[in-house]
Amino acid sequence: MVLFMTSGLFAVLAGFTGADIALFRKLNHELGMLCQAPPSQAIRVCRIHARLVGG
Repeated sequence: MVLFMTSGLFAVLAGFTGADIALFRKLNHELGMLCQAPPSQAIRVCRIHARLVGG
């Protein structure tokens, strides 16, 4: 299951342009900052983010 999700993520990322990759990295960074002390409304999003980055 994780392999399928990871390969799916890489397939999506492969279609991104350089600008899109930069936006993805910025989003990842911002989610990481938010999820250090998330508000209650962001708990589910932070759990998904943690699964995607392997944490």
